[in-house]
Amino acid sequence: MFRSRLIKLAIIALLLVDGLSLWADESVLHSPSGLEAIVPAPGLPFQDYVDQNSARIREVLARDYFALNDEPFGPGYGIDKTLAMRAPYQWQPSTTECADGQPRMGFLLIHGLTDSPYLLSDVAASLRERYPCALQRGLLLPGHSTVPGDTLGMRFEDWMSVTEYGVNSFRADVDALFMVGFSTGTSLSVRYVDAHRDDQLIKGLVMLSPAIAARSRLAFLSPYVRWFSDWLSEHGEHDAARYESFSMNAGAEFYELTSSLSSASFTPIDVPVFMAGSSADATVNMETAREFFCTKTPRGARTMLWYQATDLDASPQAQCDGLLVLPAQSSAHRVVNLSHTSISMAPDNPHYGLDADYSMCLQYGEGSSDYAACVLDDGQTVYGESGLGSDGRFEGKLIRRGSFNPHYEQMIEHIERFIESVN
Repeated sequence: MFRSRLIKLAIIALLLVDGLSLWADESVLHSPSGLEAIVPAPGLPFQDYVDQNSARIREVLARDYFALNDEPFGPGYGIDKTLAMRAPYQWQPSTTECADGQPRMGFLLIHGLTDSPYLLSDVAASLRERYPCALQRGLLLPGHSTVPGDTLGMRFEDWMSVTEYGVNSFRADVDALFMVGFSTGTSLSVRYVDAHRDDQLIKGLVMLSPAIAARSRLAFLSPYVRWFSDWLSEHGEHDAARYESFSMNAGAEFYELTSSLSSASFTPIDVPVFMAGSSADATVNMETAREFFCTKTPRGARTMLWYQATDLDASPQAQCDGLLVLPAQSSAHRVVNLSHTSISMAPDNPHYGLDADYSMCLQYGEGSSDYAACVLDDGQTVYGESGLGSDGRFEGKLIRRGSFNPHYEQMIEHIERFIESVN
């Protein structure tokens, strides 16, 4: 607790110094780095893919973040730790628990838009605990984990190429592969199985905060607006794990990626599906995700957890087999409802968990007194989705955007049952 408060105080102090930005020139962060994540050539060994991307991320971190401030993300977040949070990775089967050292199945983890592999780190750890003989690989989507300026030129076709590379990297190693996605990672999983309907390697999709369509009704305009405006929001970038700024191109590429998924003409998939999301989600359209689940996934081989806060969030417009409506709120964790960003993270996560190192308070404006209070005053805050409450408060308390799921262990148990039922 003391350590997390020290980190938050350090960031607030930097924001409040008159005329001082967190870096000498924030325009560097909002311009392309020239070292964005690679699109690997087919057949590149996965460890080479990890090593090449890690080297690029380290160079950008050293040049654009740490060269001008030795603690850009607060005390305790050195370059090695930040790199480990942002880089792709692979976990081989446990040599102590697997006698022959051979993986029995594989998990391919794909993060979301403006995120990094860290957003699925808790899920990866939970899967490793339950399946120590599995091979795990976490992808890095081009445009991510370097500087937000790299999102200005990223293309969803490159994300799809990296996803295909990730799947193919397992073919010589496992007989059963589960694709585990968060947000945009779920869209890429669906696009992959749609384009490869005869691929027998894929045994199931795990979709957290499923991104079948954007929540905004104006998302279709983003491919045009990006030609006139670069940024929907620009921030100082204090989060070691993901971007805080959001480019118009990021929204446009997400729309291009997902535009076909909610079409009535989309052919149902026959791969088993697990979904979990919040009915309060302010980023993706959960009702569209529910409709996809009920009409485009195989009956008898699907599960959807719909987290709902009573009297606050919308109920599903229709029921179908496999859909479970569960309570979202948790008074013990000061959680009023669940946000898009909360689903995949555990309450004890050191970076995003309950009263952990980082708090999502950007809605109050960096440098404002409400921002400082939201970040620092644990006792006067609640956790929920953007738009919760009125006048920036819920029942008199400031609102941190939810960054963890108080029902995380319950969700992991459901995922384990899903995997066992289809594997």
